[in-house]
Amino acid sequence: MKQTVKPIAVISGDVVSSTKLTSDEFEQLLQRVKDVQAWITEGNASNLHSIERGDEFQTIVHDIRNALKYAILYRIGIKALGKVFESRISFAIASNADLRASVSESMGEAFVLSGRGLKALKSERFIFHSEHPKLTERFDLLFKYLDRQLTELTSRQCAVLVPMLRNQEGLSVSELADKLDIATATASKSLKASGWPLISELNSLFINQVTGLKDV
Repeated sequence: MKQTVKPIAVISGDVVSSTKLTSDEFEQLLQRVKDVQAWITEGNASNLHSIERGDEFQTIVHDIRNALKYAILYRIGIKALGKVFESRISFAIASNADLRASVSESMGEAFVLSGRGLKALKSERFIFHSEHPKLTERFDLLFKYLDRQLTELTSRQCAVLVPMLRNQEGLSVSELADKLDIATATASKSLKASGWPLISELNSLFINQVTGLKDV
């Protein structure tokens, strides 16, 4: 067991109506969850993950500045598979965690807040909590709007956003077009339609706010 005072983020999620998926669709889902977890590990090798029963997952995030980006990546990465794929994501930031070799056996306030948030979700699909009430309150309404935006995205729009969130240094529109093998004008139009400019701006705001936390 490793105790850490430094804040961590915990992302907890599950798949909506997973029992209605065909066996092939479930395999697609499982592979995509593994892919997203690999992408998050690329951001920081210390980040750890778990998958339970194939449709529930959890990630410990040490580079908490990227917690929102990773949470969105889970949501749109799964949604990009097609219209039958949707997930619920709850993430939380807190300090004083007891980290163990197994993510599912680790403990701490971030795990409690993240798990509690996931259980509280009903019609919503995205929620955030923190041990700092002011931080939670500051983003509560913004994330409700974000949740609505993400819910309304098509799978194709999500597929366009995935490379933007995966890239650590950021992609230009022309670079995105090259990756997707589409025209630059098409890439630009797709990004605007997906709400990327506002999503990116919100992520920058989140980074600025989280950077002010102790020992981040």
